[in-house]
Order: sequence, then C-alpha cells, then structure tokens
Amino acid sequence: MPAGEPDRRRIGILGGTFDPPHLGHLLIAETARVALDLESVMFLPAGEPWLKSGQRITPASHRLKMVQLAVADNPGFCVSDCEIRRTGATYTVDTLRELRFGFPADTELYFIVGSDVLDQFHRWKEPDAILELCRLAVIERPGGPEGGIAALRENFSEALDAGAVVSVAGPRVDFSASELRRVLAAGQSTRYQIPDAVAKYIAKQELYKSLD
Repeated sequence: MPAGEPDRRRIGILGGTFDPPHLGHLLIAETARVALDLESVMFLPAGEPWLKSGQRITPASHRLKMVQLAVADNPGFCVSDCEIRRTGATYTVDTLRELRFGFPADTELYFIVGSDVLDQFHRWKEPDAILELCRLAVIERPGGPEGGIAALRENFSEALDAGAVVSVAGPRVDFSASELRRVLAAGQSTRYQIPDAVAKYIAKQELYKSLD
C-alpha cells in the first residue's frame, strides 16, 4: 500500500471470458494479490462480452464451473457469477457499480488488466466512471508493447495523477486461450498450461472437440 494511505480493505477483480481458464490467469491473479496486498482476488467470468460480439464462446455455465475448479485450492481467490446472471451485453462499469453495493464504502477495488488493453480503454463504456469506481491494477507484460500506463495519460491524466492507476510488474507468461482451444481440438496435451481439475472437466464434458 502506498505510504500514508489508511488501512482499507482491498479486493482485486480479474475479469475475462476464461475460455478456458489457464495457469496464466492464476499466475497473474496471484502476482497482483501479493504485490498489492489484496485480501482476495475475485474472478469474474463474462456473460456476453461486447468486445467479443459475434465470436463463438463456450456456454457461460461451463466457463463458470471451470473457473470455480481452477481457483478452488487457493483461499485468496473467489468467483462471482454476477456478469453471467445479467442478461444482454456485459460492461465493466455496470459490474463495478453492482459490486460496489456488496462492500463497505471505503473498500478499495482493484480491476486487474494487462497493459496490452490500455490503448483501447477509452472505447470502454464510461471509462471515467470506471476510474472513479476502482483503481486499475495494470499488469505490465515483460517484453510486451511499450506504452502501458502511458497510453492512458492522453485521455485520463487527471485520474492518473490522482492515483487511479497502479502498475504491477507482470510475470513472464505466454498463454493464449485461443491457442489452447486449438490444442484441445487437436487432442494434444495441455498439461502445465491448464489446471488438472479443469482439464478433467473439459474431457468429461467433451468441450473444445472442434473449432467449428
């Protein structure tokens, strides 16, 4: 916690389609939890993510179950189905407003994002409101495109100066959900890439048998 700040409850939020959840997701969440001294990290499977409109996505019930299996052995992780329960396209700002009601007013929410999405943050629904509802915990990707937090300064300089964005040195992970789906469709091994419990569930439910 930055020096001089009061001792407040701090909750991390990691959203995504998690199609499927992989060890990269878990490593990023744990890195943020430790670096920011978070009480917990809440995994938030998306219902109908507007940025992936028109793309084929595994049914939400399966993605939710896979995330629950993936985080089950870490007491610092939890899962929320609030986006899945909501009908229609899901937006981060609406989710944050809903989550706010579940925590004391002084709780610090940290929305965990990769630095590679920041150049599109201005396209998100009500980005200024997002920066008022939470802090962005930006995972800086080693060897990734330069810019990171600097990409936000053009449109959100006042929020940055007020401390609405924090940087976290990210782990060296190179997992791709789309590549894992291809590997699964080909019947190849995903060991050490997908948690064992998730891999067993995928096999039992016969998910990702093809990319059609």
